[in-house]
Amino acid sequence: MRSLKAIAAVAMCALVTITSNTASAQSPVLSQSSVSTTAVTQSAASTKPLAGLVIAIDPGHQLGNGQRKFAKHINEKRFNGRIWKICNTTGTATNSGFPESTFTWRVALVLKAKLERLGATVRMTRTANSVNLWGPCTWDRGTFGKRVGARLMIQIHADGAPRSAYGFHIITPALTRGWTDGIWKRDLVLAKAMKTGLIKGGLKPSTYIKGAISIRGDQTAMNLAKVPTVTVELGNMRNPSEAARMQSAKGQSGYASALLTGIRAYLNR
Repeated sequence: MRSLKAIAAVAMCALVTITSNTASAQSPVLSQSSVSTTAVTQSAASTKPLAGLVIAIDPGHQLGNGQRKFAKHINEKRFNGRIWKICNTTGTATNSGFPESTFTWRVALVLKAKLERLGATVRMTRTANSVNLWGPCTWDRGTFGKRVGARLMIQIHADGAPRSAYGFHIITPALTRGWTDGIWKRDLVLAKAMKTGLIKGGLKPSTYIKGAISIRGDQTAMNLAKVPTVTVELGNMRNPSEAARMQSAKGQSGYASALLTGIRAYLNR
């Protein structure tokens, strides 16, 4: 009997040893798997630096704003804290007739795709570019950012200055008591970040707006905005060199990339 007990004890001891060794051998494998999963998660997060953010894009004037049938809507006026201004305008165009609305729309679409690839949710003030549509009114554009929960809003435009002038400039609101009190300083921070980003993105600052930042009190959308908002005039559509760039797909992508650089500079992401 004692002999059987001894044999059983030895067998049990051997089983414990084998189990212990097996667990010890598996432990590094489990640990490596955990490390790998963590690394993949961290890697995914690092490639989506704008995840969780809502960015608002305003592509500006609608293509149909010049249609006579929409004149009543376009010419409606509202007070913006400084002056009475109409709903919207047609925008400008190149000397060959390429419209600002189409340029800004195409740039906005490219920018939207770039932001979404970085994890951002993008909301746009207009979802089409058509001669059969009008607006959006500046007062609707101004309140859009807050309505969609955006961290910031970029209004994309192009200027119609004299032929020899070129370069981008950024419009940001002045202090208007009762209207921009709580936001104008944040707008200015955004404007400066966008200027830095646009230069890094390869765009040249304006030759006709000192410092490439224009502080104005007459802009309805920005006077109504409750999230940091600026208007970026990407260039002069009447300048032949800039007009050619604005009409090309490569140029439009370049403008979008520069805007993205500015946005990321502001967000520090």
